[in-house]
Amino acid sequence: MPVITKYVVERNGVEKMTFSSKAEADAYDKLLDMSDELYQVLEESTLVTDAKQLDALAMYLAQNKDSLLVALGAKRKAPQEKSTKAAAPKKTEQHPNPVESLKDIVIEPDEAALIDSDEMLDLDNIDNDMMDANDSDAA
Repeated sequence: MPVITKYVVERNGVEKMTFSSKAEADAYDKLLDMSDELYQVLEESTLVTDAKQLDALAMYLAQNKDSLLVALGAKRKAPQEKSTKAAAPKKTEQHPNPVESLKDIVIEPDEAALIDSDEMLDLDNIDNDMMDANDSDAA
């Protein structure tokens, strides 16, 4: 006869749900804790007076806590994962006249990279000097 371990989540003496793993049971227990806290917040308002609706709304908000936190600005929206299928290319918003959008661009020279004409090297003389040096080394 096999031995089966079951994890039971119980609230106020009432069995809410049974799980086969402790992690699942803990996650559901945490969900119920959030639902209870949200119920108390919603109960303070006079917008919903029916207890069943309050309970359902509190559970819905607890189940969708990530979306709720994004809506409240407490959390950033998670980036969507790219699907393995080839997605259609996204349309990029283009300026009606590309030349107009380039008018604001200012290109400044890098002053450190500029070479003064007096400082320019005469490459022909350098090549000749190097060849003369090589000839004298060979002799």
